[in-house]
Amino acid sequence: MSALIRSGLVAACLMGSIVAAPAVESGTALADGPHPVGFELVQTADPARAFPSLEGAGFRDRPMRIYLWYPAREAGSAPLTIGDFVRMAADDFRLSDGPAAGGASLPVPLARGLDDGERAALMARPLAARLGAPAAAGEFPLLVMGQGLYYESPLSQVYLAEHMASRGYVVATCPLLGTQYRLVNLSVEDLETEIRDMEFAIAAARSRPGVHPRRLGVIGYDLGGMAGLVLTMRNPSVEAFLSLDAGILSPHHSGLPGSLPEYREDRFTVPWMHMMQARFIAPSTDTAKTRELYNRKIYGDSWLVSVPTDSHGQFSSYARFGIRAAVPGYWGPVADDAVALHDGICRLAGTFFDAALKGDPAAAEALKSAAAGAAGTPGSVDWKKGLPPPPSASTLMHRLIEGGPAAARAAMEQQRAADPPGPLPGTDELRWLGYHCLLWWGRESEALDIFRLNVSLYPDSADAHAALGDALGMLGRVDEAVAALRKALALKPDMPRVARLLESLTQSEEKKTTP
Repeated sequence: MSALIRSGLVAACLMGSIVAAPAVESGTALADGPHPVGFELVQTADPARAFPSLEGAGFRDRPMRIYLWYPAREAGSAPLTIGDFVRMAADDFRLSDGPAAGGASLPVPLARGLDDGERAALMARPLAARLGAPAAAGEFPLLVMGQGLYYESPLSQVYLAEHMASRGYVVATCPLLGTQYRLVNLSVEDLETEIRDMEFAIAAARSRPGVHPRRLGVIGYDLGGMAGLVLTMRNPSVEAFLSLDAGILSPHHSGLPGSLPEYREDRFTVPWMHMMQARFIAPSTDTAKTRELYNRKIYGDSWLVSVPTDSHGQFSSYARFGIRAAVPGYWGPVADDAVALHDGICRLAGTFFDAALKGDPAAAEALKSAAAGAAGTPGSVDWKKGLPPPPSASTLMHRLIEGGPAAARAAMEQQRAADPPGPLPGTDELRWLGYHCLLWWGRESEALDIFRLNVSLYPDSADAHAALGDALGMLGRVDEAVAALRKALALKPDMPRVARLLESLTQSEEKKTTP
């Protein structure tokens, strides 16, 4: 830990506090939580995915480099430097399978935005993390972080990662690497690859001691915010999501992330904080358009933080690197207060997760104060209280399978009657579950209950009535079957198979009654 933190001068910065600390020299300090910070680089591979090999023909397992920050028991060895992470960043994107050749290459902002003396001084500056420091006792929530396009290395979020670890979180991330080669495109394929990389990092981190098995939050910067949003939608174990200057509030020109099949806003039900450049929702802009996702989100509390900056890089660690020149293709000129502003972003992020993942009441009150304009808040904060999230459709299906229709019916009826209605299993899902119960699992009574539940939830579905009639016919309950099939045909006359089944059942019944 830095001398500033060891001295106890920041002991007043409690969990949940968003009060800005005294200004510090860029490249030093922040962390400022109660825990020392440990770091480990996990080098492994995903055998389920292939990546081209340049050392020979064919492919190799997809290389995975997982950066892990964690709460430490004690400081341990000498702190890592910014130069250490620059060298790691160079190794992240080597195209060769063999040892690194030559010296480490510098990220463009460091190469173009600083002179030789500034770069040398920056590379030598210590960070808070200590390599291999012994982990603190206990189980800590996990945060998985998605990196941004053009900011591919975890170097871009090293200060935020350290800060969260010092507050009692395990932080896992990996570099942004394309699906089949180093470069990343704004495509469905490469965005899905980043999501899968984040999922791999979650699994790798959860296999280690000290990681809470359920408490999971997601952070996404830039493109990583798109990936993080879809990951949050498709993984019901995610409990909170923070996005940093990501193109998700309104439709992005690439069509992402909405073009992914698993982009489902009805599944976006967790607490969410989105930080962005204030100019994009300034009074002169169409706030209804620029806040589309924020306005549509119904379930779970939401915070929209308008940060007073014109720099996309303000949301990355580069804001603390002392870069003063604009870097074309990256961001505009860095403001004089860039260090303090980035530190405020990190602290507000910590306050958000303390409230959302740890249930810290002081942090929850601090968020309310931020929305009311508390001093030290990095911009203006809009807060929208969301409804408690209802059970998902998949949860209801699980209840049906494991607990039977009686256990799920009341919940489904409650969901249907809510304003707005909660998500329900679709008529096709219920129909096929009914057939599984009837034909494969031998649960005839439950099958009929499910078919009847389907009809009650979707009374205008001809398919639901037809499936009920089909099942009743198989069980020899002809009169009931005939009534259900006739209802199906009344709703949808052009159903030849149902018509033939109805004719067969009525003819067989007539034969029984004919002397």
